[in-house]
Amino acid sequence: MKLVNKNQPLVSIGVPVFNGEKGLAVALDSLIAQDYTNLEIIISDNASTDATSKICEEYVGKDSRIKYSRLKENIGSPMNFNQVFERSSGKYFMWAAHDDHREPLFVSACVEKMESSLNAALCHVQMAVLVEGEEGVLKVTHLDSFKDFKGLTQRYKETLKNIRGTVMYSLFRSSVLRKTKLLRRSIASDMAFIQELSIYGEFVQVSEILFSYKNREKWNTVDQDYFIFFGKKKKPWWYLPFVVLFLEHWGRVSDATVPIKTKLCLWCILIEYEVVLVTRKVIIKLAGWLCPDRWKERLGCAIYWKWLSTPYEKVGCESLFLKRAIKPALGWWR
Repeated sequence: MKLVNKNQPLVSIGVPVFNGEKGLAVALDSLIAQDYTNLEIIISDNASTDATSKICEEYVGKDSRIKYSRLKENIGSPMNFNQVFERSSGKYFMWAAHDDHREPLFVSACVEKMESSLNAALCHVQMAVLVEGEEGVLKVTHLDSFKDFKGLTQRYKETLKNIRGTVMYSLFRSSVLRKTKLLRRSIASDMAFIQELSIYGEFVQVSEILFSYKNREKWNTVDQDYFIFFGKKKKPWWYLPFVVLFLEHWGRVSDATVPIKTKLCLWCILIEYEVVLVTRKVIIKLAGWLCPDRWKERLGCAIYWKWLSTPYEKVGCESLFLKRAIKPALGWWR
């Protein structure tokens, strides 16, 4: 273990994990190798059925900054994410997935940026997104032009339209996180959380690739996502994820500590966004149904870059991006 510099602000790292034996050791190695030493690493094992507990216990013996606990039953991913934050005590906090890899400079670079950006809620880095079992980089995500959006309403609108869920793995100011509702028991609750966070502070960035995020080999089904978020194997027939997500967005604005005039403005932004989103989904569905197969790829790419892309990602391997980003987003190919 490295010598801890107590003069640095404490950074808490939460590692919520379920059946993470494949990549957990690599992820923990990248955390304890950070050149920023004043860390506490909080692991919460969500009743894993593989070798996760054995790996965690080995790492507790290696580094006294690691705190490990194992739940008796699966409480769902959102509650496990919340739990590691609630057990933290640092000025700054970050979540780390069990299969991510961070460069040794990640924490120190983000803390330096946050210390000089007092209105910032989070600090992101440029992130290389990989796909399990595939060669090459899918894309690099960033916040290069986000600094151009000034003011709460502009920031809220831009976050709603273009920010992806990988921003969850930024460094956060703990005092700002405590103003939010964190994660809820709903699919894509991470998006609602990031959206709420945009109400309370700016998003800043370290413009270096310091993080590798790995997507699963195959996209989850809705039932699989329901198990991850709720710990239950079967989604009820009445559960409509994106209706629930809209209501969650609405509720977070309702409970935000901002003037009613601001809330009305944010609700209008949310309604406008949802109307456009639903309209586009209907058009995309009809286009996929009517379009001959020989034209689908060309038309699909055109629609993706017009309506579904974000300015905060740079394409890596084009064939991989078509396979793992464009085609799943359109839903025309099964």
